[in-house]
Amino acid sequence: MAQGRIMRDVLRAAIFILALACGPANAIGMCGSGPRVNCIVDGDTFWLNGEKFRAVGYDTPETTTNLCGGNVERRLGQQASRRLMQLFNETQITLLRQGEDRYGRTLAVVRSDGVNVGDILIGEGLARSWPDGCEFWCGACQ
Repeated sequence: MAQGRIMRDVLRAAIFILALACGPANAIGMCGSGPRVNCIVDGDTFWLNGEKFRAVGYDTPETTTNLCGGNVERRLGQQASRRLMQLFNETQITLLRQGEDRYGRTLAVVRSDGVNVGDILIGEGLARSWPDGCEFWCGACQ
């Protein structure tokens, strides 16, 4: 039973790779007010084929609500969002599903050309490790 689910998840991930590898005509953009099918919500949340995903292992600043760091956080969150969109549009993205969170989002390890996206964003100063990293954009880290 578990092997069947693993195979299904691998196949679904492969479908996402094919959908994203189609080139600029099918580029993924930022989510707007319309239907969310293939778009970036923020630096750690996105929609693919109508399914909402939350990347695991890292956390990015917020862009609209719950801002502990005000405009500094908002700007950094926007940078993280644009960077995630760039990775989706310019590299091969793979997903490894990890279940669902309490909000019904599919949790997934996201890789860009084989490198964990969280490691990329953390290394560029656009994210923190999750769950144990400090929200540096709030100014509370020591």
